[in-house]
Amino acid sequence: MDRIGVGGFATVWLYHDDELDSDVAVKALAENWAQRYDVRDRFLEEARILRRADSDHVVRVYDIGEADGTPYFVMSYADRGSLATLLEPGRPLPVDQTVDLVDQAAAGLSVLHGHGVIHRDIKPHNLLLSSRGTPLSSSGGTKLLVADLGVAKAMLHASGLTQVVGTPAYMAPEQATGAPLDTRADVHALGAVAYQMLTGKLAREGGIGSLIDAKPPVAASTLAPLPPAVDSVLSRALATEPDDRWPDVGTFATALRTALSDQTTVRRTPFVPAAAPLPARSAASTPEPLPQPPDAYRAGSSMRGWVLVVTCLIVLVATFGVAYGLTRLVE
Repeated sequence: MDRIGVGGFATVWLYHDDELDSDVAVKALAENWAQRYDVRDRFLEEARILRRADSDHVVRVYDIGEADGTPYFVMSYADRGSLATLLEPGRPLPVDQTVDLVDQAAAGLSVLHGHGVIHRDIKPHNLLLSSRGTPLSSSGGTKLLVADLGVAKAMLHASGLTQVVGTPAYMAPEQATGAPLDTRADVHALGAVAYQMLTGKLAREGGIGSLIDAKPPVAASTLAPLPPAVDSVLSRALATEPDDRWPDVGTFATALRTALSDQTTVRRTPFVPAAAPLPARSAASTPEPLPQPPDAYRAGSSMRGWVLVVTCLIVLVATFGVAYGLTRLVE
């Protein structure tokens, strides 16, 4: 077994299950919380919610148990890590891959919302990636799994025992103020994740205090080669007021796909603006010699004729003069 994750509430271990003949992840409640029965109950409640969700895009729970007084649950192992491993500052993901992964995240969240669960902490680290499942061409055969509901953390926050649940770069402003939450808080978080995937930058930076007077993020189309239509989709998802956001994650994902429908060609290299095409030649930019009108042509021809006649006369006169001079010398 290997420890693959650790946090303030739980530790995650990698095991191989001989009966399933598969690697699994085991999430165990941290020892310092294991003696709190209310925390234990909420921790196991998270496992039961995940088990009831029964979605291809939510982490699956296979078993629940307790060892030496520490509760744990066995869940599916994401062998490709999390979405965070794909994100690099300043380097957007390909558009079609982003659309596909946002669709999968929205599908998983929709199932949880249908069970009355608000995730509260959607971020790249809580969106796991697995090679298992139906291959998806646009994301390289990667399946996305929503994980870490943070049910116990939410309970402790409500009791005033922990800090606000969420990550400032992704969380909705109402989470910072303590206002009532609904599923539109997850719409905001998923919008922030999509913004980062498409631009390579965070939608908002700063601590929780900065969310109280949150400003709209910079338009995504100014940071990456994206159609302007995507700006309004992301801006609505990231609206400060819940009533101004998309009503649910599914509607948001559909709107994002539509806005990006003309840009689903993968761009895997850093964007470099293409050189502008050379303008087509025209009479204005590259003038052609214009033919002379007939009258002008005849006038020019006539002038050339008179010049020739005069030249011949001059030659004749000069010749005559020379001959006359020679005759006089002889005499």
